[in-house]
Amino acid sequence: FERDKAVGYTVSGPQKADFRFKTNGLPVEDILSRGQLKLLMCALRLAQGEHLMAEKNRHCVFLIDDFASELDETKRELLAERLQNSGSQVFVTAITQEQLQQMQPEKYRSFKADNGVITPLLLD
Repeated sequence: FERDKAVGYTVSGPQKADFRFKTNGLPVEDILSRGQLKLLMCALRLAQGEHLMAEKNRHCVFLIDDFASELDETKRELLAERLQNSGSQVFVTAITQEQLQQMQPEKYRSFKADNGVITPLLLD
């Protein structure tokens, strides 16, 4: 923790996992769109979560920053459905409240973070 504080970010942990995938000998990042790459990584994490549940009977926690970025509405709906069906606790961030519509926000607690102040978000 002291090292993290000194440099201003987390220097180790699962978020630092560096996966490298190839298809037909080429790195997938040279072939797939940014949205496709995001879905690939989410699919891998969801599979890890399913494996954890199957092997240890434990749910994981999913943290997704900027949920809507790189994904069209159809893909956001697909990802939201998979996350909801996982039975895991899910934290997502978004630039606007509208970007979370696929998450069915009426079923969950929502908060707004503004300049370090967190307040409950009232749904319209």
